[in-house]
Amino acid sequence: MPSPQHCEFVPYLSITDAAGAVAFYSDVFGVAPHLLLNMPDGRVMHCEFRIGSSRFFISEELPEHGGTPSPARLHATTVAIHLYVDDCDSMVATMAKHGSTVLMEPTDMFWGERFARVRDPFGHEWGIATQTREMSPEEIRSAASKMFAEMSE
Repeated sequence: MPSPQHCEFVPYLSITDAAGAVAFYSDVFGVAPHLLLNMPDGRVMHCEFRIGSSRFFISEELPEHGGTPSPARLHATTVAIHLYVDDCDSMVATMAKHGSTVLMEPTDMFWGERFARVRDPFGHEWGIATQTREMSPEEIRSAASKMFAEMSE
């Protein structure tokens, strides 16, 4: 199978109260939407955020147009967004200050990251991470084996 010459994954979040989410993400990430399109009734049809070299999209949950159900409708989410930042602790604190639920406090992990889990007010879950040290796949496997051995004692 040929590999793509260019490939970019862009999360597209379906949200109940997308207008509120636009304000939330603007505040948390400190950026205005790059593009915001509203439907005639005022609901968010499409919004694009650009942060550094990354981007993500959001829209109102639009079941009448075949839109993807939001976590609010499902009462769950099946995807977590892994976000690398310069300061995990600071980003978690900012998200919590704006109404997110901290599911796991920032913790130094065996794979060389400071990592936390957060659920935003719209039901989307985020893994917030800061790399603390570069590790090879072999070093990560070894650290995981050591952790599992200690857990079984």
